[in-house]
This record gives sequence, C-alpha cells and structure tokens, in this order.
Amino acid sequence: MDNDTTADIYSNFFDKYNKGGGQAYVSKEIKKEFHEYFNDYEDKNNSFFGLAQAQWETKSLEPEVYEIVKGLIENGTDLKLWKELDADKAMIAERKVVLENFLKQISTEKPKAKRRVKPKYKFTMNELANISPPDDNKVFTMNEEFRNGEYIHTSGIMMWKSGGGGGVLYFEGLGKNITAEWINNNKLKIVHDSTIDFTMKRTESSYYTDDVEVEYCAE
Repeated sequence: MDNDTTADIYSNFFDKYNKGGGQAYVSKEIKKEFHEYFNDYEDKNNSFFGLAQAQWETKSLEPEVYEIVKGLIENGTDLKLWKELDADKAMIAERKVVLENFLKQISTEKPKAKRRVKPKYKFTMNELANISPPDDNKVFTMNEEFRNGEYIHTSGIMMWKSGGGGGVLYFEGLGKNITAEWINNNKLKIVHDSTIDFTMKRTESSYYTDDVEVEYCAE
C-alpha cells in the first residue's frame, strides 16, 4: 500500500496516537483534518486504506471503515481508478494481489494493539544574552527555546556561581527585540520591544544578601 496519501493518513494517525490520543478521538481528528482527501475522487481510496491500516493496528477498526474498504476492493473500484490513471496490466495485477492480501489481513482482528511510541524531544536554544556584572559572581542568560525545531518561549534566568538563582522573565514571541546590560553589580537593565507581553516579569532577584534590581525599558 505504498502511496503518499496512504502514508500521510497513516503517519498522522500515529503522530496523534503516540502523543496519547485515544483511537476514537484520533480517527475523528484524521477524518476532519483530511476531509478533502476522503472526498477527493483520486485520493479517497488510499485515504481509507491508510486509515483502515492504522485502525486495524490499534485494534480500533471501525465497521463502517472496514465495509468501505471491503467494497472498494471487492467491487474493483480501486482497480478501475488505476486503469483510468493509465496503470499498465502488470501494475494492476500486482495491485490486485496487494489489495486482496490487505483485505485478508484486516478481516482478522489483530491480537494486540500496536504499542504507543513515546515521542522524542530535542531541545535547542538561541542565545540572546550571557552576561555577568563587574563582580563576576552571577550571570544573566536569555534564550529563545525550541522543541524539535518549534519555538516554545523566550526565557531570562539569573544564576549565582556559588549556587542558587531562578527565572526572571518569560514571554512568547520569536524574534522580538530584547537586550540586557549590567548597570552595576546590583542593577540589570532590560530594553525590550513594547509589544512583548511578559508572562513573567520580575523586578528583583536575590541570593542570600546579594540583591539585584531589574529595570525594564520599553522601546
């Protein structure tokens, strides 16, 4: 069943399934997300084949999906489409065998549902600031953070080299203008785009007796 449409339906089903989506919910979302595929003359068959394969592997094959797939195979609808798309006799004969084997497969319930595969996450950062004051006993870092290449948020963190520290600022907005500079050992100035909507905006940070004032200046 090697086809781009089938692969799109199948892979998107498992993307949602592996993230914890229940089978019924995932199927509903796939039908909604790819409704154009399921209603397109040339893509409809392969869409249902991909969905049926995914549902069968997760022990959630819907009776109506099974009946649609069975009809497409047994009444020759899919082979007729292949002829219309100029497939030669050898290709059609091979397709017939593949379809018959597929129908035989999904006509018997799978013993066990395919296990969910926990998504792998890769976190990366784009450094915006990494600066220490003259006394060099602490550092302020600011980074745009990404998960699997997708932007999450921008964070600013104060850490003392002897231990301790924490978050100073957070906001969402990739590519926003924001800079930081130390005025002295105990004052940090943040200059930022006026459109930034901070979800965290602390005006002070401290560790033991070392207190830092954080000043914000919107441009």
